[in-house]
Amino acid sequence: MSNDTLQQVALSYSKTQQMLINSFMKELKFLQTVPFMPATHGLFNQYEEVAGVSGASFREFDAPNTEMDIETIMKQERLGVLAGEMSVSEERALLIANNTKDGGKAAEIYFAKRTPVVLNDAGKATERHFIYEHLYKKAYAYNKLVGLDATKRTIINAGGTGSTNYSIMAIRQNKEENCGLVSPVGENNDEVMVIDWLNGGERHKIASGSNAGKIGYEATWKAFLGYQVARPDSLGMIVNIDPANSHDVTAAMIDDLLDRIEADPSDTVLVMNRGMKTHLGQFKYEKLRTVYADDKIKNVIQEWNDIPLIGTNTMLRGTESAFSMPF
Repeated sequence: MSNDTLQQVALSYSKTQQMLINSFMKELKFLQTVPFMPATHGLFNQYEEVAGVSGASFREFDAPNTEMDIETIMKQERLGVLAGEMSVSEERALLIANNTKDGGKAAEIYFAKRTPVVLNDAGKATERHFIYEHLYKKAYAYNKLVGLDATKRTIINAGGTGSTNYSIMAIRQNKEENCGLVSPVGENNDEVMVIDWLNGGERHKIASGSNAGKIGYEATWKAFLGYQVARPDSLGMIVNIDPANSHDVTAAMIDDLLDRIEADPSDTVLVMNRGMKTHLGQFKYEKLRTVYADDKIKNVIQEWNDIPLIGTNTMLRGTESAFSMPF
């Protein structure tokens, strides 16, 4: 089973999507690791959340076999509508284009220049939404469900109590389990993102926004994206990390986190703010021994026991509120 990225899924629909998706995914280190699959029912995905597994076991000769079963809960994950609208006055478009007197062509040039920046900002919003609105909430719900069974918990509390906290997330990602969802759009359902001109691409009086009342052009774009967590036991976090107030993360905490989700280098990532990734360099720095001939020090950690460390600024940099433990 292949774990296709969003870029690969988009290109399987249409080669013309490459520029849009590349702009959307630029610098999004976590989103670039997420496997994506098409939603089963367009705007939602029907899936089974694994609640328990009973496998084969050794038995005596001539004894009945042990029944193997997977306990699941049928669930739906609705996709979100990521959408936006851009407008430009005809005069501004002509000034920016600077090589045509045709307002429509000038607007095309203007939007082509602005689209990469707009899409990159939308990509950052998507990654942040996946992390805080999907993964964090699903981890909380799962740990609340297991409750008093400490052997199943996947959240570790570093002890911070204020609003100057970091967190570290560990997740195993696999297609059809913990993965991104996409629903193709466009006239032929062959695009991950679609851009449409309002008013048929003709100039008109813009009704809202910063260009309200001006004669110009408008375009909209949208995509249907989501993230499902079918294996919440493969998702964990270290929360309330506040190094400035003596609530720092330890190597033992990270090892424990990876053990709790049974991390595997083939499908697991550790995700954190870039500042926290740099901070983890302390564990490497403590082991460095500098000699006279050394003129460079590299103390940034890229992997933790073969598990990639993903640093992203879509996670808050030491400004997370205290995470209230669910157990």
